[in-house]
Amino acid sequence: MLTTIVHSPYLHAEESPAWKQIALTDNATLSFDGSLRERYEWSDQRDLAAHGGGRDSTFMQRFLLGSKLDYGRYLSTYVQLGSSIATPRDQGRKPTDDDHAYVGQGYIDLKLPTDAGLGTLRVGRQEIPLGSLHLMGTRDGANVRRSFDAVRASWATPKNRVDAFIGHPVNIKKGSFDDDTDNSQKIWGLYATTPVAPLASSIDLYTFGFESNDSTYTQGSGSERRYTVGSRIFGAAAGFDWDNEAAYQFGEFSPNGASHTIQAWSASAHAGYTASTWIWRPRFGGKIGIASGDKNPHDGELNTFNAMYPKLPYLTENGLVAPANLIDIHPSVTLTPTDTISVDLSWDAMWREQKQDGFYLGPMKPVKNSTQGSRFIGNQYQISTQWTPEKWLQFKFAYAYFDVGHSLEKHANLKDMNFIMTSATLSF
Repeated sequence: MLTTIVHSPYLHAEESPAWKQIALTDNATLSFDGSLRERYEWSDQRDLAAHGGGRDSTFMQRFLLGSKLDYGRYLSTYVQLGSSIATPRDQGRKPTDDDHAYVGQGYIDLKLPTDAGLGTLRVGRQEIPLGSLHLMGTRDGANVRRSFDAVRASWATPKNRVDAFIGHPVNIKKGSFDDDTDNSQKIWGLYATTPVAPLASSIDLYTFGFESNDSTYTQGSGSERRYTVGSRIFGAAAGFDWDNEAAYQFGEFSPNGASHTIQAWSASAHAGYTASTWIWRPRFGGKIGIASGDKNPHDGELNTFNAMYPKLPYLTENGLVAPANLIDIHPSVTLTPTDTISVDLSWDAMWREQKQDGFYLGPMKPVKNSTQGSRFIGNQYQISTQWTPEKWLQFKFAYAYFDVGHSLEKHANLKDMNFIMTSATLSF
């Protein structure tokens, strides 16, 4: 289901609404928020059997508790503690399954309110969701969300917003309060949003810089420095909604001590129509997404697009496919039988954008021998439901089937995969 992300014009804590507010002094207020999520996953072929496969299941629990202290107009702090635990998987744990106790977020906001707008400087551990979440997103499907040790400055008016930031992702460790900064990666960027009233839309313009000491592509592994420039236009009117985005990347990749230039790109077009007068108010949607692949592994140039920190799950709840060397056609229908229940039916038909590049599993893992045969990857089908009986309570269920293409079955030994997910989330 397509979700258009429209940010509040002001920088705020990325947390559930506070359930309790305590006036400490005339200028100080303390608020609390939190969530508890129980999630079960089952699949009959972990990662399409790319790493041996077999049945895999786990029961996961994630508990988050946050507190926010507002002191006057100029200062606030937010601390969010978390505990994420999971039962052992048949095929071994994933890095984001377990983190027994950790600081999910912990930052200070220094604010400068003026008649022209609000300036904010945020320093500390924080989530940085931006725009469509294609390049800078949360990791809500996993048991441990994504956060950064970063500095972020913003300027916001009721209609416009600009963000600048620099930071490192947090390195997840299984123990208690032992997470640290992942200095092997660095991200910085500038992101601006403004409305375009005649088009009933808003436009995002952005640029990012990304460094990694250990990136892996079909043509090899090594360090990279990659720059991204892009734009997005999104909006809704008269029952229609749209969300279109394009990005270009350049930089340098150094596999095995060599020096390769980076030239990559991506483009996506989302559109939908909601028949609000029909029974169950169906939304008919379509998406075409393309992320470039490498044209020639021996030409001294890397053309594989790297989405850096995309939202997860990306296409379906199984979170399998990475947006790299990919052409994806995604029709969908969303039904709303009641105000609290929605049902989404979707289909993904997928091809490799370049035949010389491989098929990438998330987060960015090229599948061995996937450059052979045809470009067709396969089809994914998903049915998902969401029931929100109260604002603070939500239930989800999803079933996804990945029908692997013949070439990947033959050359990469991949297998069809069934996936089931169910979850319950309580927020306060």
